[in-house]
Amino acid sequence: MMNARLVEPYKGRLLEGPVWDASEMCLRFVDIKNNYLYRYTPATQESSKLPFKEDVTFVANTDTSSLLVTTRDTIWFVDTKTGEKEMFVQFEDLSETMRFNDGGIDPYGRLWIGTMNEDEETPNAKLYVVDKSGDINVALTGLTISNGLAWNNAGDTMYAIDTPTQKIMAYPFDEQTTTLSNGRVIYDFSNEIGNPDGMTIDATNQLWVALWGGSRVVCIDPETQQIIDAIDVPAANVTSCAFEPGSTRLYITTASEGLSEQQRTEQPNAGSLFVADIDVTSAPIYLFQRK
Repeated sequence: MMNARLVEPYKGRLLEGPVWDASEMCLRFVDIKNNYLYRYTPATQESSKLPFKEDVTFVANTDTSSLLVTTRDTIWFVDTKTGEKEMFVQFEDLSETMRFNDGGIDPYGRLWIGTMNEDEETPNAKLYVVDKSGDINVALTGLTISNGLAWNNAGDTMYAIDTPTQKIMAYPFDEQTTTLSNGRVIYDFSNEIGNPDGMTIDATNQLWVALWGGSRVVCIDPETQQIIDAIDVPAANVTSCAFEPGSTRLYITTASEGLSEQQRTEQPNAGSLFVADIDVTSAPIYLFQRK
């Protein structure tokens, strides 16, 4: 068991969605419930934040100078220099209790973005795929909390989590894939402490999965379907993780949301950013293709 160390005590409500921005050598992530898009620069240890008017749920890099950012029902492009926001696509059919949650960029430069029902019980959420033209396809239905997404290095397998099922699913994948089928279970967390949340993949095709309520990030080998490593995090609600390419640093986001007052006292850095040093590095980080 490795240990994560504190990077920055953000005191956030729901830090999520970390991704490395190679163009500016910084980590991007969001605080969903405090409506902030964050930037952390390891070289200078400086942080900054950009406010939004509603929940901001996911951030990704693009092949331009802008970031792709999702709020409750809208996909935006955000200028990294000015913070100016340009609406890309709005999903007008989402109910008041439905919002975007986690997402990912596939090896072909498309956005995959899932929704969640905020009652966390009704299985009427979906996973969508959106291309550079703004065309939307429904890839998967019957979800409750669509969460972590990842692709293997060959680009022929997609991994997806629907948190209440306690499972990581694997689906056949290629450039023509816009719907997911023939899924198989890679790992079932039913006998583990915590629920699978966000995840990333490393250069050796191992999955690193954050456990909400589990105080850990675990490493899953998709071939053996076993936990082969773990990182202890001093916060119960671990939300996601992301590598800094070219290094062996894995950044980890956490939440104070969902904790009792006693738990908040016992976990003073819940809702902060952590990092762990491990012996592998990142798989490729894909860019949303605007051009």
